[in-house]
Amino acid sequence: MADSHHCCWFLLLLLLLAAWCVRGEAEVANGGHQDLPPLLSFKSYNPAAAALESWVGGDPCSGAWIGVRCSRGRVVGVFLDNASLVGGVAPLLGLARLGVLAVRRNSLSGRLPPLDNSTSPRLRHLLVSHNQLTGGLRVSLPSLVTLRAEHNGFHGDLRALSVPMVRSFNVSRNMLDGEISGDLSRFPSSSFGGNLGLCGLPLPRCVHAYNALGDSVGQSPSAAMEEASSGGSNGGLSKLSVTALMATGIGNAALMVISVAISVAMFVYMRRKLRSWKGASDAALSFEEEDKVRNREEKGQKSNGGGLVCFDGGEELRLESLLKASAEVLGKGVSGSTYKAVLEDGIVVAVKRLSALQFPGRSKAFDRHMRLAGRLRHRHVVSLRGYCNSNGERLLVYDYLPNGSLQSLLHGSNGGGGGGRSLDWAARKAILFGAAQGLNYIHTFPARPALVHANVKPSNILLDEHGAACVSECGVMRYAANIQQSIPQPPRCPPGLFLDRAAAAAGGGGWHGYAAPELASGAGAAGARATQESDVYSFGMVLLEVVTADNAGDGNGGGGGGGDGGEDETMGWVKIGMLCTAEAPEERPRMAQVLAMMGEFM
Repeated sequence: MADSHHCCWFLLLLLLLAAWCVRGEAEVANGGHQDLPPLLSFKSYNPAAAALESWVGGDPCSGAWIGVRCSRGRVVGVFLDNASLVGGVAPLLGLARLGVLAVRRNSLSGRLPPLDNSTSPRLRHLLVSHNQLTGGLRVSLPSLVTLRAEHNGFHGDLRALSVPMVRSFNVSRNMLDGEISGDLSRFPSSSFGGNLGLCGLPLPRCVHAYNALGDSVGQSPSAAMEEASSGGSNGGLSKLSVTALMATGIGNAALMVISVAISVAMFVYMRRKLRSWKGASDAALSFEEEDKVRNREEKGQKSNGGGLVCFDGGEELRLESLLKASAEVLGKGVSGSTYKAVLEDGIVVAVKRLSALQFPGRSKAFDRHMRLAGRLRHRHVVSLRGYCNSNGERLLVYDYLPNGSLQSLLHGSNGGGGGGRSLDWAARKAILFGAAQGLNYIHTFPARPALVHANVKPSNILLDEHGAACVSECGVMRYAANIQQSIPQPPRCPPGLFLDRAAAAAGGGGWHGYAAPELASGAGAAGARATQESDVYSFGMVLLEVVTADNAGDGNGGGGGGGDGGEDETMGWVKIGMLCTAEAPEERPRMAQVLAMMGEFM
């Protein structure tokens, strides 16, 4: 009897083991994770993409997959903005529990698949702007909160678009047509601009020209001829009938000419109006003109509440989310502290909390500058996504760049992931050239008065995910209250001792070592303000420090080898730095000229 019990237990264990093995084989056959096939299918479009290098292994929720956010073992968010990706987005939209998809500013193409509660029941935020997507917008998601699809190639009408709960919406710069109707008319005209075929509120109303034409023309000449020929008592045409026929023809022709003229006039008027809208967005605006433009957009900008003003790409930001986000200190300086903030939906931003000592009260001039800085969009300038200047909070929200700053590369200081890496000669040149492009873009941006950075130093030159240099915090220190009183006199060096100048910058402490002499001199400090010339001086100090730094690698000629140019090339860069740091502001080159001189060595 005991033997039979043992035999039964043994058979039961064998069955359980077999079932476990079958289940394990099924999981392996399926990739080991339910969300793995869609992710790998998307990766197959981009096998060599740097942003997807971490997408290896069988578990996308292991924490090692960059850009993937999980909850309870399932993928709920994919964040791949500015990742140089190609292919279609359909595989990612096949993730069953996807709540956030952010793939802005890539080169994705193909059609957006139909989205409804049966295909994407949990999708709340869809951000696919600045790509090459085509087809129609067939989205019927009652719970969708964000839809950003601007700057693509979507076409067709908006009848298949049903998003009653959406708060952030933009389909501008596509090829859409038809009438805007229903709930979509509550959004501003900027959400639809650049679609020449769209009409209806908030755009100009639709004109049904053909219906109006048909109602006004009346009887055709052929019908009039038939009526006249059948109406004669002798079957012939009397003089009266001929006169009536000619009058009818002339009248109809006149009506047709008038109708065509009206249609042409309306077309020319609309075309000029669209061109004027486009030209207004690109033209140089004074601060007063900027206020007029912003007043029209005030409602859309401040809809996020709490005094948080959002710009392009930051519409999903909320002040309460920023204040409750998990934060990591990236650095502290004279102007304030910078944090890495991870919001509830997984979006990562850099938040600058300005010092109450340097920025004690609300300033209209500061607000005007921030609105202008929010329009800066360049590959080598860190984008400002929003700012808050109310209720005692002075916050600037920027894109988060993961590779730290030039300061951390040069000196191994905190502030990002770049500390401790050596800089070979090619990397130094690329970083300096990228920073120069960003600063030149700021200086040449169409604004009156001209924009000034006012705080050029290595800690404000950040590195993106590809190692490209991006200039940060444009113009902030120009509105600091007490910065002038704290600027010490920099060490005076003979013009030829460029090594001493670079050492003075590196050891001067914060911004002070990079400040132009006209800002640091005791006589003129009280009334001196940063200018584009002082920006050029600060950039020259940064250039000299980078060129003469000691931590060069051996990859391309080392620190003083100068790549293929050797010592001559190094001295060429030093001469550029010396020109930038001329004592007299009027003797310094403009950034466009600096960029041209640097280009000869790239």
